[in-house]
Amino acid sequence: MAIRPIDKLPYIFVAPALLILLLVAAYPVFFAVQRSFYATKFLELGTYVGWRHYIEFFTQPHGWLTIRNSLVFSVACVALTLPFSILLALILNRPLPFRTTIRTLLILPWIVSQTIAGLLWGWVLNPSFGPVPYFIGSLFGTRIAFFQDPNLAMAATVVANVWQSYGLSFVLVLAALQTIPDDLYEAAELDGAGRWDRLRWITLPLLRPTLAVSLIVLTLHNLNMVSLILVLTGGGPAGATETLSVRVFNEAFQFQNMGLAAMMGVIIAALNFAFSVAYLRVLRRGPVSA
Repeated sequence: MAIRPIDKLPYIFVAPALLILLLVAAYPVFFAVQRSFYATKFLELGTYVGWRHYIEFFTQPHGWLTIRNSLVFSVACVALTLPFSILLALILNRPLPFRTTIRTLLILPWIVSQTIAGLLWGWVLNPSFGPVPYFIGSLFGTRIAFFQDPNLAMAATVVANVWQSYGLSFVLVLAALQTIPDDLYEAAELDGAGRWDRLRWITLPLLRPTLAVSLIVLTLHNLNMVSLILVLTGGGPAGATETLSVRVFNEAFQFQNMGLAAMMGVIIAALNFAFSVAYLRVLRRGPVSA
């Protein structure tokens, strides 16, 4: 029996994409893992130090503080962004006047860069001339310095990030809503299902794949957030908003400690992988049956 020759054309077409993926994703991971085990001078490898960077990081309170800040920031942003995006998408999926214009205006913050968003919110919350502290002072007689209190600084950073990033999940959810057949809602309404029942048993189960994608994208976005936090708080006060990604930036580009920065980059990659796997496992369960 003659052996059928392998068609090489599909592999030729896929090869450029695989090469780009290796250069963009695989090589940086290898680069970071390698340098996390070495003392470095700028980008040059020095002496091999083994697990010293990891041990020093996990035995210092500041290391755990940056991990806690990263998790608090990411979880809080996702917990606020996704429900807010779903609510907006449900409202603007209905036939409303000026619906197209409102949709366009709502995605404008997503287009704004993180740096501009940080500068904007820094002005809005400035205790000397910001409108929010001014109105609070007018109502209660005292202005709040958001960036001098650790808890308020983290809350302000979360709100600024939610404002800047909700547009992506809003667009994804709105697009998914428009793919749900109206026949399903009409049949459920004939069976006596109310709005809440239709939302619970039709809309949310059919949105599950889109919500899982949104969760992954938002979590990766939040865990790797640098510019907005640097511009808005710089990681302060007293490290209250310094996340892992911000500390990676500081260690690499301010202190030139590439080995330690690479080690923390590996931790961020591990967190990204863990969250992605968890979300994908939820996605594979499929819609909840009624």
